[in-house]
Amino acid sequence: MKKLCILAVSIVLAVSVFSGCDKKGESSSEEATNPVSVEETQRKTEKEVVRVSQGMLPQVIEKNVTYVQKQKDGPWEVESSEITNWGWEEDFVITDTAWVMEAKDATSLCTYVNSVFAGKEATLYLYLRDYLVGGNPSIDKEADGTPKLDISLNMVCDIIFECEGEKFYFEEIKILGAVVYEEGTTILKFMVDGQDEELRVPSDVRKSTWEEFVAALPSPEDQMRAQSQSYIYDVAFSSLPSFTVTSKNLTDYVWDDKITNTKYGENLSPELTWEKVDGATMYVVIMIDGNWLHMDVYTTETSLAEGSIGKGTAGQQYVGPYPPSGTHTYSVFVFALKAEMGYVEMHFDAGSNVIDKIYKGLDTDKDGNAGNVLAYGRLDGNYTHKD
Repeated sequence: MKKLCILAVSIVLAVSVFSGCDKKGESSSEEATNPVSVEETQRKTEKEVVRVSQGMLPQVIEKNVTYVQKQKDGPWEVESSEITNWGWEEDFVITDTAWVMEAKDATSLCTYVNSVFAGKEATLYLYLRDYLVGGNPSIDKEADGTPKLDISLNMVCDIIFECEGEKFYFEEIKILGAVVYEEGTTILKFMVDGQDEELRVPSDVRKSTWEEFVAALPSPEDQMRAQSQSYIYDVAFSSLPSFTVTSKNLTDYVWDDKITNTKYGENLSPELTWEKVDGATMYVVIMIDGNWLHMDVYTTETSLAEGSIGKGTAGQQYVGPYPPSGTHTYSVFVFALKAEMGYVEMHFDAGSNVIDKIYKGLDTDKDGNAGNVLAYGRLDGNYTHKD
């Protein structure tokens, strides 16, 4: 009887074990059966045409888009997309068009923009002129896989850059190529002063008119600054009272050839006239090109005749402009002093001068008293290398 009981228990245990094994096997089989089986996954490829109206170029993009359905009767999802053709509307004309773009950071618009404008709001006006010839566009990708359309161009444009009251005008800039992105951004590639630069045209660029472009053109003074390689923008004494300085040798912000120390000139000091300042006992007149000193004159008069200053000694010396290349601004500063100044660091016909240091020396009289400069006048003119 005891043996029969043990046998019965063993049989029950054995049945339980085998039964458990069967159930475990069934459970594994169920877990392995994914609701989304390989057999149920379906794919389809369709040709699609996308039209992008944002940006400078109205794009037409043809794509082969592959969709995947991961479960029966489930949603179709994009698995991959390949651009097969990329261009723009057939009736689109890019020449003789004007555009306006704005940015919170001026340097984000163009790589040519000086870093002093970083973080400042700016507006850029673009006028596209002649389109000479262009190569066939090619579809490519950035390093991160972003699709792009590379376009070879031979185009001429004018640019007006405006930031915090300053305007710069660039004429006949040659555009060499462009890169267009799907969302509408365009990067124009051009060359300035032998350097490759880029102009970023955002997707929210606004199409403008020639009339608006003309209205935005800078003044002759703005243009003079924009053309210069050496214009002095900031001076430490800008809060002082100022007075007017004029010259018969300056026309439309350009100095006469005759005052230059070139084969085109006579190295004659310019005629200069300025207002009398109450309380002034003397005036110091300098001409400076960035940091290169071309003239220093000490006088009690309020004018200098043409050719009256030669290459003499300190306080009575002049050498005319002779820019090594490009366009330079030759700025005349006239300082009205209460009394004779003390030591002033000036280096004639040399490039180691700093206008703020010159002012600092003039502002201290020979007895060491500060506040010696009562007022100042300024006159700017460009001269361009011609050889």
